[in-house]
Amino acid sequence: MIRYVTITIAAFMLMAGFAAALAQEPRHIEIRIINPSPSSQQPQKQESAKEFTQDKAVPGSGPSVRADDISRVAPHSMQAVVTIVSGDVRGSGFFVGQDGYILTNSHVIQDSWPTIQLADGKSTTASVIRNDEEKDLALLKASGSGYPALPLGDSNKVAQGESVIAIGSPIGLEGTVTQGIVSAVRKATNGITYIQTDAAINPGNSGGPLLNKAGQVIGINTLKASADRIGFAISINDAKQFMGR
Repeated sequence: MIRYVTITIAAFMLMAGFAAALAQEPRHIEIRIINPSPSSQQPQKQESAKEFTQDKAVPGSGPSVRADDISRVAPHSMQAVVTIVSGDVRGSGFFVGQDGYILTNSHVIQDSWPTIQLADGKSTTASVIRNDEEKDLALLKASGSGYPALPLGDSNKVAQGESVIAIGSPIGLEGTVTQGIVSAVRKATNGITYIQTDAAINPGNSGGPLLNKAGQVIGINTLKASADRIGFAISINDAKQFMGR
């Protein structure tokens, strides 16, 4: 049985930089509390068209799905997380394919050719392939190939209370990892499912991955409530539909 309670939360987009963070106005989102039972969960419909393919993890390019220790998962996962500089905004993103596709938030993207700062310190530029401001999702394409990519999980299987980690560049601190749990799963009026977490997320975390203990992406860190330790990530299944998978 699913219990719905409609509430409104004042949340802040996690845009980077002290000036940008201070200048932000709260974004009000209306969400519904969802308490799904195993029998009530329905598989999410997948679009038939595929405009890119996600590569299988290769040795040294991403976390092992057998790893259940966050301290071992995090260092590998960080290799696929990037810092995005677009206009006067700094945010985060991550590779979803070794061919250079990057997933992030739409509000991070302020121009057509954002700069991508890789985990190894190198930089490149990326083109904007798709940008949906309403869903707050953007798909970029960096030049080149052979990038480390993160495996995408199934957010329909997310369990309340399970351990998660957030990786990104809060206030410009690249490669920052925070740990928490899934506090709740919530539905917005625009149809997007949000994963609520108490893992610390701050300006600059926008677009970075929320991962389970197997190193699979289950959400894209997007919003921070004005209250302490309340953050929201767009579910990865919504992102899969956006990407055309």
